[in-house]
Amino acid sequence: MSQSEAFALSEIPHIEASPDDYRLLERVPLTKAAVTFPLALHPPVGDERPFVVADVETTGLDTEADSIIELGLVRGDYSPSAGRITSISGALSHFEDPGKPIPEEITRITGITDADVAGQRIDDGEIATWFEGDPLVIAHNASFDRPMMERRFAFIAERGWACTANGIPWKELGYEGRKLEYLLLKHGFFYGGHRAEVDCLATAWLMHINPAAFTQLLVSARQRTVIIRAFGAPFDVKEALKARGYRWHSGDRGPNKSWWTEVDANAVEEEQSFLNATYARGAEQAHYEPQTARTRFKGI
Repeated sequence: MSQSEAFALSEIPHIEASPDDYRLLERVPLTKAAVTFPLALHPPVGDERPFVVADVETTGLDTEADSIIELGLVRGDYSPSAGRITSISGALSHFEDPGKPIPEEITRITGITDADVAGQRIDDGEIATWFEGDPLVIAHNASFDRPMMERRFAFIAERGWACTANGIPWKELGYEGRKLEYLLLKHGFFYGGHRAEVDCLATAWLMHINPAAFTQLLVSARQRTVIIRAFGAPFDVKEALKARGYRWHSGDRGPNKSWWTEVDANAVEEEQSFLNATYARGAEQAHYEPQTARTRFKGI
């Protein structure tokens, strides 16, 4: 932390005089230098399952063309019945040389330089041990982290994933956004973002201090959904599809040029009725792809 970011001790008298006019932020405890693992957060319940929080820093946002330059992982245990994280067993961060210069914008955002990654290579064998025992893999942007990681580490392809950004109804829980930094600020915490291990620790801490959110995450991970691709939709129904929550996929990487949405498996018939009412043979032309945690977030 720079001097300008350090807590203004000179303001303490003003804070004491008008405490309602100030809010105090604390660094996420899991990211403090003095913290060591393993670390117990709650007494074990007896039905614990492993989880891994994963995050990657990359050369860009193209999941098929860009490369991982840093991998962060946090592993621990959670209780499905209690809906809470009970322990953190370890955390790691490794650099990897992408074989090309890191874009200046990425270095500006992450602080990672060509010198940091030069000659570095992530050990696949070491990473494989972190995914033993079929852990639930958690990411704050799983639709990006999963395809990036599966392209690099094929052995995690069948793991179940959950997304703390899109798998939790944050608005229903009283929040106006879903960015990790914002969510932690609302709880009174800050962290040094855009580094993989720190982001993983921050995500784990958010799930620890907000058990209602973590419970919803587990519910979404167990949910069975269906991706519906509305092929053949004429141009003049695009507004109706957008209003319904469909998103456009250009098909630039594969034969999936269509409007698409993801719905609960029990809502497919309702969606078919909507498509048929919107354009001729809408439901018949659509494609349906069942999804579980083991297939979700692989990419549209």
